[in-house]
Amino acid sequence: MIRITCAIWLAFTASANAQEYLSATKALSNDDFYNLVACAAPPDGTCAKPLVRWDRTELTIGITRMDKIYLGGKKKRAEAALVRAIQEINAAGSAIQLTQSEDNPDIPILFLDMPARLNIENSGFPNLDGTPISGAGVRVMAKDGIIQNAVIIFTRDMQRRAYESALLEEVIQGLGLLTDIGGPYYETRSIFSQTSNALTKLGPQDIMALGRHYPTR
Repeated sequence: MIRITCAIWLAFTASANAQEYLSATKALSNDDFYNLVACAAPPDGTCAKPLVRWDRTELTIGITRMDKIYLGGKKKRAEAALVRAIQEINAAGSAIQLTQSEDNPDIPILFLDMPARLNIENSGFPNLDGTPISGAGVRVMAKDGIIQNAVIIFTRDMQRRAYESALLEEVIQGLGLLTDIGGPYYETRSIFSQTSNALTKLGPQDIMALGRHYPTR
């Protein structure tokens, strides 16, 4: 992942000098779990990334581009996955509330006709073009700890059956919880698992982390 210095794009997919994920071989305490996903801190360690948040809690999100290759079953699956992701996050009890809108949303979602593991081209976002992407990913632009923009991208290599899990993960990471968890322990326990798309709902510690990042007043 690319670190922020002042204002640059945080990339969920790759970087030469920042952690994309940290491994956990056993259950983490709530403090360690939150610090890992929020700022890439190893257990009992210090943050490797700055904490970033939106400065408001009511955000819009929507699919603003879906290339022709997705029309049909993939389109329907993607749209249903977004509805479920919004419902899941809104029901988590944090201060964040998402509303679906395709009219210049705070978090646009792009389904691009491009293979995974290449650099993004012609996305409509000049700051994204030229950066690498895996099957799916999120880009977050932040300044002084405040998220300015977030964009979610899917490639054609993301399998349709993984849409629900992947989209929920990308949405919650677009809220500033940007680091994945490696290792088998969290594969069935957290949406942040680096190696599994098994979950389509937030795990208990996922809900805790979102609530800490956006506490209710």
